[in-house]
Amino acid sequence: MTRSFMAIKRLRVTAGASVEYDQEFHHGVNVIRGENSSGKSTIADFIFFGLGGEFDRWKDAASRCTAVRLEVETASSILTLHRAIGTKLEPVSVYYGPLADSLEADIEAWQRFPIRRPPGGKDLSITQVLFRAIGLPEAPSLGNSNVTMHQALRLLYADQQTPPGKLFRFESFDTRDIREVVGQLLIGVNGYDLYENQIRLRELKSEYADKNRDYHAAVAALPASEGLSSIAMLDARGSALASEKTAVLSEIENADDLVGSGQTDDFAADRRKMQNRLRGVAGTLNRVEEHATTLSDEIDEISQFVTHLEDQLETLSATDDLAEKVGNIEFQYCPACLKPLSEAEPGHCIVCHQVLDVDEVKSKYFEIRIDTELQIRESRQLLDSKNGQLLEAQAQARSLRRDYMVLLSDFTSRYDVSNSPRESFLAEKNRRIGRIDYEIAHLEEIRAIVARIDALSMTRAALNDEIDRVEKLLKRLLASATSRTNKAMALVGSIGRNILKQDLSREDAFEDPTTFSINFGDDAMLVDGKMNFAESSNVVLKNAAILSILFAACYDAEFWHPRFLLMDNIEDKGMEAVRTHNFQRLLIAEAQKVKVPFQVIFTTSMPDASLEGSDLTVGPRYSRQSKTLSHIITKEADTPS
Repeated sequence: MTRSFMAIKRLRVTAGASVEYDQEFHHGVNVIRGENSSGKSTIADFIFFGLGGEFDRWKDAASRCTAVRLEVETASSILTLHRAIGTKLEPVSVYYGPLADSLEADIEAWQRFPIRRPPGGKDLSITQVLFRAIGLPEAPSLGNSNVTMHQALRLLYADQQTPPGKLFRFESFDTRDIREVVGQLLIGVNGYDLYENQIRLRELKSEYADKNRDYHAAVAALPASEGLSSIAMLDARGSALASEKTAVLSEIENADDLVGSGQTDDFAADRRKMQNRLRGVAGTLNRVEEHATTLSDEIDEISQFVTHLEDQLETLSATDDLAEKVGNIEFQYCPACLKPLSEAEPGHCIVCHQVLDVDEVKSKYFEIRIDTELQIRESRQLLDSKNGQLLEAQAQARSLRRDYMVLLSDFTSRYDVSNSPRESFLAEKNRRIGRIDYEIAHLEEIRAIVARIDALSMTRAALNDEIDRVEKLLKRLLASATSRTNKAMALVGSIGRNILKQDLSREDAFEDPTTFSINFGDDAMLVDGKMNFAESSNVVLKNAAILSILFAACYDAEFWHPRFLLMDNIEDKGMEAVRTHNFQRLLIAEAQKVKVPFQVIFTTSMPDASLEGSDLTVGPRYSRQSKTLSHIITKEADTPS
């Protein structure tokens, strides 16, 4: 199973055709440094916004920019995200490949996704695309919705606007339940099983409610006198009526023998007219039945196509997993001529010596997977439409068949039987034929309703059994979630205590803490049960908390945390320079112990001296005269007052 991962590779901010900021980032620690008011926080806001954060409090310089473009490395592929700078709900366009390639790509190569999931869930949101790329499960939140990328980023982005005593990035409409779900998601409580079954249970209950509503509607449509009728009983009644009708028709045909001889009136013209009418109804009935047959065949074909796509998606995922586990095949002999192969340069194929681009292959795999999922979604929608058309055609066929039978009965009684002066005998028999036809048509309607009730009853029972099974499974998963939470938070607590111990001697509680804990629901961090410290110490505590979660995810593969952290607060609230420098050094020292890919991006106006000239810095050292968005600032300065 691929571990969750996300890292920024490149950030590009534009104002129209002008490039205002374009820098590359790397794995590990990334430092954006510069004086106060030089635009460092603006860059952090651009990263948050570009990843799907719901943000619109733009500073003046940032508001003059038009778009942000991010190259993002994920567990599945390289993606480029493009988002116009505007409201918090601006959609995100996705290119499946690196940013450099996206600059030359046609508009058809991009896919556009909304920030929030559209009503009905028929289309994907940017959260679903990014979660699948990163390797995050879609965890259910409140109100039958799922955790969004914005909500996850609130625990991955520490900004300057949030009070340092709060773990999550501040927002007005916040609830304990949302914070709890996001926290549990990132520490890997029960992995996919818990979240998928919670979503599955929600879907099952919704489907059961729909079927239950249909069931009660069908029962209401059934006449009270037929409440205890079954398909077998209705079929028996229909057979008895058909036998009786055959006997009555036989009596009518033998009227001469039964009543006496005589001549019938000739109604040839009327007979031909009624024959034509009968043929017309029969032709319409045939066309409708043929249409229903065609629809049925199309439904079978679409169902087979959906099955093929699902098999293809499963094969694609298996192939991707196998390629990741097996790796490249090292040939020693040419597969064509069997001669020994010479060594190839690193990053080149040993057979054809072409350049191997692993990121491009991963991106293509991911693009094909998303396209296949969209085809499955569209095919299922088409299948639902065809099923609806088939039901309409079948209902129309039943109505036409009923009309045809009535018309045929009338024709039979009037023209297929000799019409002699013995009207009383024939009238009685024809009236009985009419009543029989009506009863047969009525029975057909009742039978259709009873059949639908039986089918819905079976579906409800199956859904109820599945709901019961999933609920029992969830009880077991929730029980095991406690064990997972304890394990994850014990590791977080151990790392957090170690970080606090390395802080300068400014807070007595940090020097040798017995416990360090995080409460996601309460949005709180506690040291030995206490949570209120000096503001500068709260900054250290907040950063120790989010760093401990990140580093715990690096050591424990069961975390779903993407091993990405954006920090714009390490020297907030009057932090001393010496304390900030100490924190920077301990952060880097802890980061050097990590053996798996991760990324921390932090901004500082007081960089430690050891950072200058190192490979940890991103871009130049900014100042109020040379800001991050220098072109924008220059344009403002050149504008006449």
